[in-house]
Amino acid sequence: MGDDWNDYADGWDGNSDVRTYATRAFAALDTDTGITGGGWQDKRVLDFGCGTGLLSEKVAPHVKEVVAADTSDRMIAVLQGKALPNVRALHADILNGSGQDAGEGLGGFDLICASSVCGFLPDYKSAVAALAERLNSGGLFVQWDWLASEEGGSGLTEQQVRDALRAAGLGSIRVAHAFTMDAGGQSMPVLMGSGLRAAD
Repeated sequence: MGDDWNDYADGWDGNSDVRTYATRAFAALDTDTGITGGGWQDKRVLDFGCGTGLLSEKVAPHVKEVVAADTSDRMIAVLQGKALPNVRALHADILNGSGQDAGEGLGGFDLICASSVCGFLPDYKSAVAALAERLNSGGLFVQWDWLASEEGGSGLTEQQVRDALRAAGLGSIRVAHAFTMDAGGQSMPVLMGSGLRAAD
């Protein structure tokens, strides 16, 4: 994930498929966590690889703070232009500790979301382990990615997700088909994986 994502920034929010993906991911998150039902008002959330913040926009009204981080400065510029009151937009590679405020306040999260991000990472397993360390005790990591039919294909397999969540020391692991996107006459399944950091 690098500068090439900048090329998509200006038209990202205008893409109906991108908006639908964010809407369906949030619906799956709400079904799983009850985030819209209250009880989340004092929680901190990291939206990792947030893009223009379409998921952050949906999560933010229900929580104390969303830290939205992305390596694309133009995606972050679009998000900053939205001036969401409790969303802190960061242009940073938080896995490598580089970029704007990359080390500040990037721990103690109750929820970390990664929407259509993990399948693009060069070292997915290490990334999940590093993100899991930023969770509070009992905190939840959730990811959505295209379902790959086999390892090495585009996206991730259920087994790859299970293995990465387990290797990160997460428990109560759940991996399931979350929703399907239809694009160009093709049905593309989306996988949702989640795991809890053990209580201290």
